[in-house]
Amino acid sequence: MSTAVDAQPAAPAPHAEHDDDDKLVEEEVVHGDWATPQVEVHEVEAATGEEEEDAIWKQRAKLFRWSPGTGDDGKGEWKERGLGEAKLLQHKTTKKVRFLLRQEKTLKVVANHYVTDHEGYCNLVPNSGSDKIFCWTVPDFAENELVTEQFGLKLGTTEKANEFKDMFLKAKEINREAIAAAKGEGADTDKTEAAEDTKDAAADKPDTNGDKKE
Repeated sequence: MSTAVDAQPAAPAPHAEHDDDDKLVEEEVVHGDWATPQVEVHEVEAATGEEEEDAIWKQRAKLFRWSPGTGDDGKGEWKERGLGEAKLLQHKTTKKVRFLLRQEKTLKVVANHYVTDHEGYCNLVPNSGSDKIFCWTVPDFAENELVTEQFGLKLGTTEKANEFKDMFLKAKEINREAIAAAKGEGADTDKTEAAEDTKDAAADKPDTNGDKKE
């Protein structure tokens, strides 16, 4: 004989009005200070150390440095020092001329020296393998201390290389006269005597204030 089992009442269906109560209603924000804050930007001039100088010559060039004791034969080899704008800069007051070259991307100074009229220094020699390259030896101050270096400068064309040669030799003459004038001598001072006066200039340190080293 079967026994009747009372059925459990079904759970009541939720009313639609309860759904509306559970919803999160986001209010639209219509009030507030939406003004963009003003930021003052001031232009800052970076010192280069060239502010008191005029460029009497400049040209994009590649600088090489002779590295002794390296190379396959152990005698030495030319290594690239940097690519950038080479300049001959004349100081507005002292009238001295220096050679300066910075790497064009990093602005690191890779050559910085006076074009001195002293025997053994700054004597341009054409490179045997190219008429676009001139080489010279000089005490250089690019690394913040005087080091005698042998440089080779490669220009884009033979014409540009010859122009550099002419201006470099002119810079030597300008510096010879500037040193003579600083000693109270006339511009017609005997060249041999004036060349002796450039011994100090050969060891002189060009102004590097503001020049980037890193």
